[in-house]
Amino acid sequence: MARRHGFTLIELLVVIAIIAILAAILFPVFAQARDKARSTSCLSNCRQIGMAFVQYTQDYDEFLPLTSFPVVANTWTSTVQPYIKNRGIFRCPSDSSPFWNNPSSQRMSSYFLNAWMAGSNGYGNLAAIQAPASVVYLAESAESTTPRDHFHPFYWGTPAEQTNAFMQNLTWDAAKNETKELALRRHQGGFNVTYVDGHSKWVQWTRTWGNPPRPEVWSGAFDPRQ
Repeated sequence: MARRHGFTLIELLVVIAIIAILAAILFPVFAQARDKARSTSCLSNCRQIGMAFVQYTQDYDEFLPLTSFPVVANTWTSTVQPYIKNRGIFRCPSDSSPFWNNPSSQRMSSYFLNAWMAGSNGYGNLAAIQAPASVVYLAESAESTTPRDHFHPFYWGTPAEQTNAFMQNLTWDAAKNETKELALRRHQGGFNVTYVDGHSKWVQWTRTWGNPPRPEVWSGAFDPRQ
C-alpha cells in the first residue's frame, strides 16, 4: 500500500506567509475601493440635493432656502424635502457622527449649507450671486460639529477683533489655518461639495480656500461677493 504524505511544517509556514503577504497587499486596496464607493454615494447625495435646490428656486422666484438659524423649523432639510422625498440622502455613508443617535440633539444632515446665502445676509437669491458656478453652496460637515444645517465662512480667518471672537473660535482652527466646520478629508483627502448652480464635485480644502491657504474668506470659493 502506498503511504500518504501530508504537508511538512516548513510547507505550511510558507503557505501561511504567502497568504499574509497577499492579505497585506490586498486589504488596503479593498479599503480604498470601499471608501471610493462611499465617496461616490456621497457625491450622488450632493447632486440630488443640488437638483432639489434648483427646483426650489424655480418655484420661489429664485429665492434660496433658509437655515435653522434663527428659526429651527425653517431648516432647508425640511423645506426641500418635497423635491427629494428621501431623508436618507442627507447622510453620507462615511459620516459616523455620534449626534445621529442623540434624540435630544440629533444631527440634521451630513451636509451644511453656506450661511452667506441664507436669510438676511443679502445673498438669499440667485440674482445677488455673480458667479453661481464658482461659489460652494453645500459642503460635507465635520462629525464633531453641533447639530445644525449650515456653516459660517464669514467667520473663518478674519481677525478676532473684526468679528465675533466666540464664533471664530468655534468655526476656525488658527493653528492649522482651516475651518473646524467641514469634513475636509473625509474622502481620499478631500470632500464633496455642491455649487450654487447645482453641480457637485469632489474638492480639496487648499483648492477651495486658496493654495497655499490664505487668511481671508474672499480668497476661497465660499464667498458670493467675489
